[in-house]
Amino acid sequence: MFFLLVLWGLYRCALNVSGWLTDANQLPMSELLLQGQHEYVKPEEVRQAVLDGSELRNFFDLDVDAVQARLDALPWVAQVSVRKKWPNKIKVFLTEQTVATRWSNNRFLSKTGEIFSAPDRVKFPLVSLSGPDDQAKRVLESYRQFDALLAPKGFRVVKVNLTARHAWELTLEGGVQLFLGRSDEMARLQRFIDVFPEIQPRELIAYVDLRYDTGLAVGWKRNEEKVHDQSRR
Repeated sequence: MFFLLVLWGLYRCALNVSGWLTDANQLPMSELLLQGQHEYVKPEEVRQAVLDGSELRNFFDLDVDAVQARLDALPWVAQVSVRKKWPNKIKVFLTEQTVATRWSNNRFLSKTGEIFSAPDRVKFPLVSLSGPDDQAKRVLESYRQFDALLAPKGFRVVKVNLTARHAWELTLEGGVQLFLGRSDEMARLQRFIDVFPEIQPRELIAYVDLRYDTGLAVGWKRNEEKVHDQSRR
């Protein structure tokens, strides 16, 4: 009988301890420590993801993996880790996506060429790249090569497009388009650099078609003012 009473007492004690450990009123999680760079991720978004629409749970009852999964799903978050610190603190360390360019207008490319969607919170101009999604890394790398060749000559690339037929199209600051075709794009771009000083008037250039073995073709902007004057005469 004594032995049974001891077992019953231990059982009741275990139940009481278990209830105390899982009671949200005991050891509630009351502090959130956010670490790392978070230029684009808003602290309120992190807080809501941790709370998940409910009050913070008990230290022992909080599911760290579930919290981490919710934080990892936030836009602009690249990596995140969550830790509990006794007795009432949640530590969140996150790193953001390193945005390199825009991709197809409404998405972004990271510096490693990964496509991601996120609210547009970038406060500085970005180059716009586009093409088939499975070619994103190739387009980013080619843009870097184009820019390395053009920038020292005073040209700034603002758009790069890889068409469905894998032909390159560039737009320079000022609106001039360059059609490079599907091959020998760097050699053709060098041809543009060499010939451009001879093309006049520069302000009327609409596009330069370099899809030729040895030459190029120039398309001109329509001079709306002259057309208007002639129509009045």
